[in-house]
Amino acid sequence: MSGAQIILEMLRLHEVKHVFGLPGETTLGFYREWLKCSDIEHILTHDERAAAYMAEAYAKVSGRVGISEAPSPGGSHPVPGVLESFTGAVPTICFTSDVPYNNDKRNMLSGFDQNRLYSAITKESILITKAKDIPFLIRRAFRVALSGRPGAVHIRVPMDVYTEEAEVDDLYADPCMAKWPAYRPVADFSQIDRAVKLLAAAKRPVIVCGQGALISDAGDEVRALAEELNIPVGCTMTGKGTISETHPLSIRLIGARGGTSYSNKFLETADLVFFIGSNTDSAGTDAWKLPKQSGGLKVIYLNIDGVDAGNNYRTDVVLLGDAKATVGMMVEKIRAEGIKSNAENGCEAAPAMKALDESLREFVKSTQLPIHPVRFMKELEALLPAKSHIVVEPSVGSIFSAAYIKQREQGRLFLSNYSNGALGYALPAAIGAAVAHPDHTIIALGGDGSFHFNCGELETYARLGVNVKMIVCNNNVFGWIKGETAHVYRSDFFATDFGVVDYAGVARAFGVKAYKLDDPAKITETLKEAIEYQGPVLIELRVPDESQLVPPVPRWIPNAVEKDIPYCY
Repeated sequence: MSGAQIILEMLRLHEVKHVFGLPGETTLGFYREWLKCSDIEHILTHDERAAAYMAEAYAKVSGRVGISEAPSPGGSHPVPGVLESFTGAVPTICFTSDVPYNNDKRNMLSGFDQNRLYSAITKESILITKAKDIPFLIRRAFRVALSGRPGAVHIRVPMDVYTEEAEVDDLYADPCMAKWPAYRPVADFSQIDRAVKLLAAAKRPVIVCGQGALISDAGDEVRALAEELNIPVGCTMTGKGTISETHPLSIRLIGARGGTSYSNKFLETADLVFFIGSNTDSAGTDAWKLPKQSGGLKVIYLNIDGVDAGNNYRTDVVLLGDAKATVGMMVEKIRAEGIKSNAENGCEAAPAMKALDESLREFVKSTQLPIHPVRFMKELEALLPAKSHIVVEPSVGSIFSAAYIKQREQGRLFLSNYSNGALGYALPAAIGAAVAHPDHTIIALGGDGSFHFNCGELETYARLGVNVKMIVCNNNVFGWIKGETAHVYRSDFFATDFGVVDYAGVARAFGVKAYKLDDPAKITETLKEAIEYQGPVLIELRVPDESQLVPPVPRWIPNAVEKDIPYCY
């Protein structure tokens, strides 16, 4: 078998159905064999960065390892998507082809030391130098991507390896290494005992779920634990959906990216916080101010990997294990031993969320121009199909949707790239979600600043006919930077504003149905028509920028109050 045939067979054995990428001279030996392989569909993209983002989103919604590939000339381009997978604990494998090994030292066109680049942003960067090593190394790649804390793996394939012939007798896949979570280890029982005692004794405990809880599909277990001990549950942006936001113990989003005053106050008054699958980053904790480690705060930390345990907070109990398995064991212990709770704040969650909803009434009816984002999000919420995903990136669309679209069913509805937070995510990531779940409606919410990064993928929308509704929040600025400049640095604006672009016209030029939405009275009508249409749609939505209307970002609110700028928090 040739090296290319061996790679394709190993991918097939690992149940890979789709690969995202684009061609280059160094990959043609691979493509020649791929023509004969109908089991794995190649999704042609226009940019290697976009391909990596598609693979990351595909992995999130499919439960499979996301695969992307890039040729040597674009070998550095997947970096933003690979980095998001690495920091966000999403299992992906990025293949990059290369010139024959060591020919980069002879200055062969497009050759460079790819492993040196990718070793900094992946769990492992693998170099294949012999075709006979491919089965072993691809098994290793899947195992590394899925084991412990999941993440990105890179495989570098010199072009001559694709055509090299080899006899192999180890064409098999490791058991459990096609889907994730691959393993569900339970934390140490003695530490579980300590954690349960602390939880039961606390008067104002809060459970905070990060992306790890969502990855583990721990929603049923988290809900059961909360109900047994009457504990409020909040989620970070990346953990949104771990439990239903209509549950009486849900306090919805917390932190600095979509957390509101109604939710964050539970962390301000907590005497114990149980972090489940959270890396306690700056976004989820408002730069480690929510919660503040003072007044005897107790902290319990559960994660599949111990690297982040106690990293930002003095931690009383560390639980190393799978979230679903470990929380399930905690619930069993509580029920078996009849353990009772001392929590006093569980009864406050539902009234707080009711007050939050009531605070939005004037915004929901707003007739202001440009359109008030809260009104748009609430009308979108009312029209969301049962099978849908919402893909967001740093923008007006992400903060307002995450904070104010109430997720009624638990599970992965929202996809965001807030582990690293680069622009240019939503438009291509929506394709990954659509390929994984073709029966779903994908709502992508992005900014006009991000649109310029990957707008070429609108051709991919049209060619594939994906059921993606791309909403471009148009305010002609890099809005987040303008907001930070206005509310934190309090200085004049520098390099934030750009020219007017007809985004709907651009979409139509690519063959995508498009609308301009600048009248709040037409929000529901436009959204309904777009959602009912089976195919790609772009909606250009005129919105105020973050210096004009402040979203729920805690550190921006003091300036808004001082200068009487409208805000939502």
